[in-house]
Amino acid sequence: MAYSYDYLPDVAIADAAFAARADTLTELFIAAALATAEVMVDIRSFRPIIRQRISVQGDSREDLLYRWLSELLYLKDVEYLIFVDYDIVISETGGKVALECTAGGEQIDPRRHTLGQDVKAVTYHLFEVKEVEGEYLARVVLDI
Repeated sequence: MAYSYDYLPDVAIADAAFAARADTLTELFIAAALATAEVMVDIRSFRPIIRQRISVQGDSREDLLYRWLSELLYLKDVEYLIFVDYDIVISETGGKVALECTAGGEQIDPRRHTLGQDVKAVTYHLFEVKEVEGEYLARVVLDI
């Protein structure tokens, strides 16, 4: 598995921004999920003790990534879950893109977990997903 992410401090002053890159589209979605989680918590302190199925559909790869990260934020807000382990399958058929995932994580416990900044939403500002010479790239700005 080869993926990475870097935070972009000069892109959005009042928000958090990151660029993710990966060898596969699946790894790109994992990198983006981990980068988003890392803004909110120290993910090294989380264990994949709760397993949850997550399904998301979109009209494009960009739309799917936006909906994927938004769903993870929804689960954080409603169920206090942060995921750190992902088994993802992405399929593209008939102009639609779908993601099926079994994610592992746990509920946020402020006594045990180091908290960062609360992410409110994924934004469309500078948002992109592209494939360049066999590498998948994404840029995401998060509203904090």
